Amino acid sequence: MTSRPWALLRRGLDSSLLRYLLVGGSGELLYLGLFALAVRSGLSNMVAISLAGGICLVFNAVMHARVSFRVRFSRSLLVRYIAIQSVGLLVSLLTAALLERLPRPFSSSLVVGLASYGSWSALSFGLTRAAYRRSGAAAGLGSRHTNQRP
Repeated sequence: MTSRPWALLRRGLDSSLLRYLLVGGSGELLYLGLFALAVRSGLSNMVAISLAGGICLVFNAVMHARVSFRVRFSRSLLVRYIAIQSVGLLVSLLTAALLERLPRPFSSSLVVGLASYGSWSALSFGLTRAAYRRSGAAAGLGSRHTNQRP
């Protein structure tokens, strides 16, 4: 019976969606920590956002490649990831703009925040998975340099 929880955990970690959520969550925590550190060190909010955001963008791109989708990281994947996040930002802004035009409670800050974050996250997962899997065909998702089982 003691092996059952470990088996469930291992099966869960075989899900690219769960790994994606874990990497994304760690990226969010890293961003908040770097932002707070930058602001406490005397940097302006704009500089802190740029610095923390830039570091986390690269961190997330690398970690999603290696952990979430188990492919080799490359500069071309970074470029694709930046493009994907830009599209996600645009969709998130459009979602927020549409919801703000609706009556309450649909236009409340909580609903707008959750819906825009959810739309960005879902779009990001789908597009990143497609982009990284395409590159994984050459790198080999089942190759020996990943931990995928044949």
